[in-house]
Amino acid sequence: MANGVRRITNSGSKKIIGKFPSLKMDTIIWWESQIERDYIYLLEIDPTVQSYRGQPFKITYISKGVTKNYTPDFWVQRIGQQQVIEVKPASQVNDQKNLDKWRHISHLCEERSMKFMVVTDTMIRQQPKLDNIKLLYKYARSPLTLQQYLDCQCYFTSREPTPFKQVCHDLERKGIYPNLLFKLLYFGWLSTDLMESIGAASLIQLSQFKGDVQALLLDV
Repeated sequence: MANGVRRITNSGSKKIIGKFPSLKMDTIIWWESQIERDYIYLLEIDPTVQSYRGQPFKITYISKGVTKNYTPDFWVQRIGQQQVIEVKPASQVNDQKNLDKWRHISHLCEERSMKFMVVTDTMIRQQPKLDNIKLLYKYARSPLTLQQYLDCQCYFTSREPTPFKQVCHDLERKGIYPNLLFKLLYFGWLSTDLMESIGAASLIQLSQFKGDVQALLLDV
């Protein structure tokens, strides 16, 4: 696997490209399809993802005597596992050319203690989970003071899951409003069922995964 990131461009094509301001990686992550963009949201909020890169490196392989190059969409370092990710529409998963290519790539990744995975749009765009994550991301940069953090910690410690509306009512006098609760949910300090639309009745609680307190307090 040779180093060398492929430059993302839409020159001479109609494909949509863009860049994502990653809070987890503190850098810009380029994407070259809206499915890739949506996958980044999942990587950002997933507590098992320690780091990731887009268009990370080139993989050289030989197919039917011909040397070919392949650039993964993402490299992901999860807890205990490195993954090489291809993002594809589900409609293209069973294409024979793709299957042949992925077989070579999977073998090469396995030799290097990495797992090759194909992630489809139907896997990524589960609703309302994706819309919930996008909502939380909008408020992830809300400034949080140390006192507000301590007040939240005091409130949620040893508390049963509580409806979002009740939490807002209880903490409003402390200057803690929904935007800060969304921030705490985004960074994994609080948890809720993301497979249900976030609303007044959503039950929220202290997460088992507390996240990085410094990242919470950082005024991003």
